[in-house]
Amino acid sequence: MTLEILLVESDPLVRDHIKVGLQQFPECSVTVASGYSGVNELRDRRFDCVFLGIDLRNKESAGLLAHLRGFDSNTEVIVVTAARNVKDMAADKGRFDVHTFLRTPIDPAELFRCIGRFRERHANAGEQQADSTPRPKGKRAGKGASR
Repeated sequence: MTLEILLVESDPLVRDHIKVGLQQFPECSVTVASGYSGVNELRDRRFDCVFLGIDLRNKESAGLLAHLRGFDSNTEVIVVTAARNVKDMAADKGRFDVHTFLRTPIDPAELFRCIGRFRERHANAGEQQADSTPRPKGKRAGKGASR
């Protein structure tokens, strides 16, 4: 199962760090974009997750999350932001259904934990879907089956 990930980050160093981290997992397919045009890629294509870089000092960047949730409320969002912004954005976590914050500068261990949890959630979601698929009605093998 391929996990489609959209990476929207304007800082090239942070973007490359996350991209290289995601590329360590063969099931992750990464699309890199920036700004509103990057977020708008969600209108044309389904992604399992968005790594969204937000810098509160930049007005355009600060509006990306509201813009994204304005038309897509289902895709998992991981906000990438400076550690100083996490406290200020805590209220937005519930309001915009942010799954987690990834602090910059990126700590590789934190990045891999974040990716690992994301992969685990999707593996569990896939198992739950398989468990909830309707089973065909009819005789069960072994009980009441004629010889």
